[in-house]
Amino acid sequence: MRRVAALLLLLPLLTGCWGRLELADLALVIALGVDLADNGLYEFTFGIVGPPVSHMKNAPQGDAGIPSRIVVTQRGRSFAGVLREIELRLPRRINLTHTLVVFIGERLAEHGLGDALDFVLRAPEFRLQGLIVMVRGGPVRTLLETEPLMENLQTKALTEIAKAHIGLEVRLWEFFSARATTYRAPLLPVIELMESPDTGAKGQRYAARLGGAAVLRGDRVALYLDAREVRAIKWLRGRGRDGVITVPCGDEPGPESVSFRVVQAGHRVRLHRGGKPAFAVALRGRLRVTEMQCPRPLVEPQVHEQLVQRAEAELRDLMEQVIAKLQEAGVDPVFFGEHVRALRPGLWRTVGEERWGETWREVPVTVSVDLRLHTTGLMRNPLRS
Repeated sequence: MRRVAALLLLLPLLTGCWGRLELADLALVIALGVDLADNGLYEFTFGIVGPPVSHMKNAPQGDAGIPSRIVVTQRGRSFAGVLREIELRLPRRINLTHTLVVFIGERLAEHGLGDALDFVLRAPEFRLQGLIVMVRGGPVRTLLETEPLMENLQTKALTEIAKAHIGLEVRLWEFFSARATTYRAPLLPVIELMESPDTGAKGQRYAARLGGAAVLRGDRVALYLDAREVRAIKWLRGRGRDGVITVPCGDEPGPESVSFRVVQAGHRVRLHRGGKPAFAVALRGRLRVTEMQCPRPLVEPQVHEQLVQRAEAELRDLMEQVIAKLQEAGVDPVFFGEHVRALRPGLWRTVGEERWGETWREVPVTVSVDLRLHTTGLMRNPLRS
């Protein structure tokens, strides 16, 4: 009897997976788009992974008619309402835990995000390690419906490009951390929809490429940076490695040039002491020659020193141009204000967090560049030397 009583007492401790959801019952969202529609409505676009063939009845293996992705669009005034409407249309339950990218439409970003992304922070399903990007040149639905190169899903292709650090990479937590302050300007990498002959045979009009970036003031776009200007932002964010610098062989621009790849990159921002903020930015890096069209022998120290000096001047001019552009717009996406707040709290209280955008316009910033030639590749001199 004692054993029976003990077993009866242990029965409540034996739990089972009563509330589990089978994978075949879920619609896995890997991309979510938010844009501004007419009449103040939001347009939400869900990129859903197509169901596996093994989970579909009467579907032969390798059936090309089964879609690898499903794109669903719905308009509404709130994400909760839109989600409910979409669930009424789908035979599976929406699952947001695998969302890789949140896409922001161009119209919404230019008119102001407001509280359109409030649901991302409130929903426990979203992982803030996911990426956030902006789409230009067309709606989010068009982007998700385009056929990517070398991948089955456009979202997966864009995620792999971002992971390779070829363009700018911004995580959701980085974006929301910047938006939570008044002195750090959020950044949005830009995906551009463009007409391309690469996809003409597939019958689609657009292809996608990772372009520049949008800098926000508050909740709306203040200015755009092109892909070349994003290189300066990446240096200041500690991600300058693998960039490319191309300079002419002669004193004037011409058809002959030399290209360097940055194999090591670093930067240091120093805040000067004084009654007003002033910065000195020091960039350093190592270069590898990737292409040499100059008929000049690199074995001569004078030649490679001159070409490296031109690379330094090119990078310095780009950095000064981008910093001046940011100051003119009164936005600080590379956290100069954060240096003042952390290192000079007394000065920060004088400047004021709310007034940093205006103060930043007049802050002097000097840039120095120190690049070294690491290797010339498998050959030292060009073919025509």
